[in-house]
Amino acid sequence: MRFAPFVGPVTAALAAAALLVNLYIAVPQRGHDGDLGGIAVAGDPVDDMSARHEDTEKDGSPAPGTGAELADAGRQAQAIPAFDTEWERRAVPVVLRPGKASVAIVIDDIGVDRARAMQAIRLPAPLTLSFLPYGRDAPALAILARQRGHEILLHMPMQPVGGENPGPHALTVDLAAVEIRARVGAALDRFGDAVGLNNHMGSRFTVERRLLVPVVEELQSRGLVFVDSRTAPSSQGIHAAEEVGLPAAMRDVFLDNDLAPEAIAKQFEELERIARRRGHAVAIGHPHDATIAALYGWLPRADERGIQVVPVSAIIRRSLERPRSRP
Repeated sequence: MRFAPFVGPVTAALAAAALLVNLYIAVPQRGHDGDLGGIAVAGDPVDDMSARHEDTEKDGSPAPGTGAELADAGRQAQAIPAFDTEWERRAVPVVLRPGKASVAIVIDDIGVDRARAMQAIRLPAPLTLSFLPYGRDAPALAILARQRGHEILLHMPMQPVGGENPGPHALTVDLAAVEIRARVGAALDRFGDAVGLNNHMGSRFTVERRLLVPVVEELQSRGLVFVDSRTAPSSQGIHAAEEVGLPAAMRDVFLDNDLAPEAIAKQFEELERIARRRGHAVAIGHPHDATIAALYGWLPRADERGIQVVPVSAIIRRSLERPRSRP
C-alpha cells in the first residue's frame, strides 16, 4: 500500500527536484566556519509549536541507551570500522576523538513546516534530522539537509495513548503485520538518504513487541536501523530489534518537554552527565524556537566541555563494537 494522498512518483520527483533547486539557490554554500548565512524562506506559515508533547515520559528520567562534524583529529583520531551495510553507506562519516564523550542530537517533527525545517537545517552539522513522511516538501528538504552535513531519519507516526492524532497513515494497533510493513516501506521509499527510522508518538503502539516485529523486519530487509524514541517507559523497541539482530539505539533525554530556557539547560546538563559516565548518549528535541536557540548556544561549546557531537549512526556503530551499557 502506498500513501494515497501523495501524487504519482514522477510528479513527486519533479516537484521535489524543483523545490530542492529553489532551496539550494536560496541557501548560501557553507564556508569554512560552517555558517549557512541568512535565508528567508517563503511558503508555509510558521506554527508556534509551543505545546509540549504529551506523548512522553512524565518523570523526565533518562532511558537506557545503546549507544560530526568531520574533524581533523590528527594522529589521535580513532576511525570507526565500517560494517558495509546500507545504513553505513547512507551515514554521515565521522572520526571519533579520544577523550571525548559522543552525543547524538535528533531533531524530530521535521518536514511539514518548511520554515522551521530550514531553521533546523541551518544548525551546525552533524545533527540527525527526523522527517515526517507526510510532509509535502519533506523529501526535498531531507536531501538539502543531507547536503548540509546532517544525518537523516524517517519519523514514523505511531499510535499514542489517548486521542492525539499522529498523522496520516500512522501505525496503529489494529493493523495486520503485512499492512504495518507496507506503511513503513512506503514511508521509507520517500527518503533515499534515511539511515533508518524513529517513532513519532507511539506510546500505545511501541509497548507491544508483536506490533514492532514487522517494523524491524522491514528495516532489516533494507539494511537500515531503528532508533527508539522511548515515548513510553515500557517501550519494546530495543527488545524487538535485538530479536532480529537489527542495529538500534535508544533515546536517553528529551531536551524540550518543558520549553522554559532553564529547563532545557538542565536537560543538556543531564545529557552531558550520561554521556560522560557511559561514553555516549542520545537526545531528542524538536524545532521549537527555544530549542533552536538553546542548540545555537550549546553546540559551539560542546567540544570544550569534552563532548563530540556525532550522527546517531556513530552511536549505533559503537554499540556494535562492545556490549551495550546501562546508565
